[in-house]
Amino acid sequence: MRYNIGMYEGGAFSPFVRLRQRQSKAGKGPGLADRFLAGKRRIKGEEKETLSRKGLHSVMADLVAENVYRLCVPIPFPLRTVNVYVLVGPAGWALFDTAIGTEEARTLIYEELQGLGLKLEELRAIVLSHMHPDHVGLSGELYERSRAAVYMHPIDEAALQLFWNSAQARTFAQTNQFFVPHGMPREPLYPPQVPREVMRKVVGVPAHEAFTLLEDGQQLELLGERYEVLWTPGHADGHICLYRPRDGVFLAADHVLPRITPNVGLYSAQARENPLGDFLSSLRKVENLPASIVLPGHGEPFADLALRVRELIEHHDQREQEIFALLAQHPQHAYQLAKQLFSARLKSQDAWRMAVAETLSHLEYMRYAGQVRQQHTSDGLILYAAL
Repeated sequence: MRYNIGMYEGGAFSPFVRLRQRQSKAGKGPGLADRFLAGKRRIKGEEKETLSRKGLHSVMADLVAENVYRLCVPIPFPLRTVNVYVLVGPAGWALFDTAIGTEEARTLIYEELQGLGLKLEELRAIVLSHMHPDHVGLSGELYERSRAAVYMHPIDEAALQLFWNSAQARTFAQTNQFFVPHGMPREPLYPPQVPREVMRKVVGVPAHEAFTLLEDGQQLELLGERYEVLWTPGHADGHICLYRPRDGVFLAADHVLPRITPNVGLYSAQARENPLGDFLSSLRKVENLPASIVLPGHGEPFADLALRVRELIEHHDQREQEIFALLAQHPQHAYQLAKQLFSARLKSQDAWRMAVAETLSHLEYMRYAGQVRQQHTSDGLILYAAL
């Protein structure tokens, strides 16, 4: 099995990064449907008064679709927040992703679940979109406290077990070495190893035996609702989305984001060989989905899925043209290209790693398309040349 243990948006994982203070926003929009589509509706007014009478307050959850709430949770990465979606039903509730296990994230999630009147013993299911730490970090703790069913695609479940439950140090070392032939400096690409007990607290995941594995096209019953599982590799090899046909609610996770392009990079020799090709195919797979609202992993919900898909495809087409123009001058390795494509915007070694990985995903996509070829130098570097 090949999978991208590769990485996650926002840079290297470090539990010691100070989290930015969460900023709340007031709700907007004259009507309920408008507020659903804008992703802005806070629980307030009569609903908040009802909760206050029950002794529950400080509720910050967004009601973004029927029986779907969004928790905007702080994370120690440049994206600053991740969206956790709470699905509620008559006989319990479920989670789509769990955020990370920092104290601030943990406190906020438990407070907001309490504010919604939800009890952990009534948590029926946890669906994990992919294995990146800002999406799975609290899954182990929530599973232990609820014994809920846990769902994930088999590719990322295997990666999750390898990366977070067993071979973290070896995985980091292999990833470091992978970038050296592509021109990356040999200095460390990651911070010193975090103690295992700290790592397990911040990114704790269930054991393999707890998981029910999901396949593309499978129909998943959650709380009396039917969701279609969509395998959308690209940002992560085993990334999945959920689609609710009844009303067009599309839980997109990190596949389609509203304002930025998801990081699609090649990070490992064990990864799928053409992640950008996977991503573009996955975009076209959902482009014509009759989604009424898109619920992303980061940022605000939005309405026009097809438009955003076209924008993302156009972005990658433009980047491909930029790379080909640079290679037309002379063969170059991925690090040389990344320096020209990303220039002074990158301020850390980890940001450079992500830039090189993203550049590599374009180069390999172009190589599979017959536009470029590899050249191996006597000192062990891999160059790419235009054809």
